Amino acid sequence: MVERLNQWLRTHRLFAEFCLGATAFLLFVRTLGNGFVSDDIPQIIENPFVRNPRLWRGIFSGSVWAFQGLSTNFYRPLQFASYWLMYRVFGPNPGPFHLLNLLFYVASLGLVYRIGCKLLGNEAVALAGALLWAFHPEHVEAVAWISALPDLGCGLFSLLAVYWFLEAEESPSLRREILAGLALLVALLFKEMALAVPLLLVAYWIFAGGKGSWAGRALRWTPFLAATAAYLVIRDYALGYFSIVQHFWQIKWPVVGSAIGLLGDHTRIFFWPAHLNAARMFNLQSSLHSPWPWLTLAVLASTLIIRKSEPRLAFLIAWWPVSLLPVLDIRQLSFPQLADRFSYIPSAGLCLAIAYLLLDVLPRRAPQFRWAPAAVPALGLVLVLYGAETVRAIPRWRDDQTLFNYSIRVSPNTPLLHMHRAIVLEYQKGKLAEAAHQYRVAMRLNQKAFWPLPIARSADLGLGRIALVEGKRAEAIAYFKKAIALDNGSSNAYDALGAVYFPDRNYAEAAHYFSIAVRVNPLDLGGRFYLGTCDMELHKYAQAAAQFHAARIVDPNYRQAYVAEAKAFNAAGNPGAAVRALNAMPKH
Repeated sequence: MVERLNQWLRTHRLFAEFCLGATAFLLFVRTLGNGFVSDDIPQIIENPFVRNPRLWRGIFSGSVWAFQGLSTNFYRPLQFASYWLMYRVFGPNPGPFHLLNLLFYVASLGLVYRIGCKLLGNEAVALAGALLWAFHPEHVEAVAWISALPDLGCGLFSLLAVYWFLEAEESPSLRREILAGLALLVALLFKEMALAVPLLLVAYWIFAGGKGSWAGRALRWTPFLAATAAYLVIRDYALGYFSIVQHFWQIKWPVVGSAIGLLGDHTRIFFWPAHLNAARMFNLQSSLHSPWPWLTLAVLASTLIIRKSEPRLAFLIAWWPVSLLPVLDIRQLSFPQLADRFSYIPSAGLCLAIAYLLLDVLPRRAPQFRWAPAAVPALGLVLVLYGAETVRAIPRWRDDQTLFNYSIRVSPNTPLLHMHRAIVLEYQKGKLAEAAHQYRVAMRLNQKAFWPLPIARSADLGLGRIALVEGKRAEAIAYFKKAIALDNGSSNAYDALGAVYFPDRNYAEAAHYFSIAVRVNPLDLGGRFYLGTCDMELHKYAQAAAQFHAARIVDPNYRQAYVAEAKAFNAAGNPGAAVRALNAMPKH
């Protein structure tokens, strides 16, 4: 049956690809009705680099959270360049953003199928592997969450680079090798995980062989090395550093142990995708006490044994740890340290390996057991179960509240979820005592974590805001200064201190803190406006006008800033400039 399907697919590949794409689209079509959730809101709706067409250069000159004045380890300009283009065409409408994610996923699925055909020489087996990949519930996070676009973009162009590499291996072509290198560069500018692709190609040569000598292979590897080098140069120029991790090459036991534990946990989630969520915590002790990391290492060791007899299977199994390498160094990760979307690219090799093992290797090696008749319905049952779980998981990403309710139920000990609950209680419900309790719970859970998250500053800010509302001024100031001591590179704490002195009309002291805030984060809209207001009260009218002008540059629709700038110019005796400021105000 498998062989008959293989023969038919050889002459109907385009039809198979169309059916694959249509199936994936229908499986995930409900994502188009979801809204903006979690990081989508600050990264798109509140991001001046996306909202303001004139600030596009900032997309390429800083890290992911540069628009908030923060330095992070992640440089992903094509993520925000895509958002910038989408926002110009569709505005703050989540539907088209979700559609972009879905189209990237469908295109990637076609590449998984084509890579399977190239590697395995069996269209039916490649189709089965691609279907396993398409239906896998782990991919819901990547497809249903707009902010996972870097995973989808990186995945699409990484797979394209691998496909063109395989074509060049089959029929040597400098053009294809250069195209593969360019695809790798695009993938890297979406997300850092593509750094594993050049290593994946070396793994192909080690396990599956290839044409020519190692010297010739090294020459064919040059475009990928050049793409990686170009990315690192661009990254270093934009960020000013290769990694925020100090002493990058000093790898100690906790890092090695966590890599083994993370590898095992990723394998467990792949084979048992239950209770998937975006807020799970990683625990080294429980991970190493489970059988998963050791079973994974044992299977990986077996690839050295089967390398000569089953080179393609060995390579597809090796695909899993090699492509996971960038997310196994816990020092480089933020939160979560164990995310479903991290397996987006690695799972492609593993899905193809499973289909190849069940439908080709075992029937060929042990024909007496009639593997194929049993494997086909077994794979069909897995697809049904995977599809059902995928359909059930998509609505969890509908909105923030739905996602939070599900996440806190399955991961009640995650500090960031308690931070989220505290913010909701503080801002939306006005339950300050309960909010303060949640901030303290978050800090207590974080202190017990294997790899604590940098949330103490945000918790101190929250507790300070609550103390200020309750009239505990000295306590609030102490919390805000503690937040600054934890991280003096964030504008929020300086803004909070300025807000302490502003209502008391101590404008000089307030201006001192607001000026630091805007120096730390030039895009701090509130800090600019408050600093301008302080300057007005201090009769520094020209400086006030400059701050109001800077505020409206950040947000061209901030009408109050135009009016305030005009007042500042009038007070400074420059009515012409005041008129120009008012005339620049948007009409709608």
